[in-house]
Amino acid sequence: MKAINVKIPRAYRIFLYIFLSSSWLTGMIFFVLNRWFAVEGLFGIEQHPWQFPILKVHGFAAFGMLMAYGALIANHVPMSWKTRRFRGIGLALVSALTLQVLTAYGLYYVADHQMRTVTSAMHTLVGGLLPFVLALHIWRGIKA
Repeated sequence: MKAINVKIPRAYRIFLYIFLSSSWLTGMIFFVLNRWFAVEGLFGIEQHPWQFPILKVHGFAAFGMLMAYGALIANHVPMSWKTRRFRGIGLALVSALTLQVLTAYGLYYVADHQMRTVTSAMHTLVGGLLPFVLALHIWRGIKA
């Protein structure tokens, strides 16, 4: 496989898009199920039964995203930084992805309910917007 530089090879792009779309879709499904779909269980209102299997798939997709992110941080970001183009949107992407990693860690390990609520809201908001920021970055790169 080719090395990643300013122009990302097709195989890496496909890997990135598969895991990004899987992570985004499962994250949004989890959010909807968690927010608006409760079911009547034996002991009252319960979480939707698909919520946690979806969360497992989301976690798997997130690991794929971490691998893709690592490859981009190691190659694409330093090479692209030298061109002095699209630094603003590139920094926004790196910041958003880093925030996703940190908030995911926080959601997994933070027990405080109030902090967890804030962390969850940040993770959902940034994660929901991430594909659109990436699309803008890609569009600007293609246009240039």
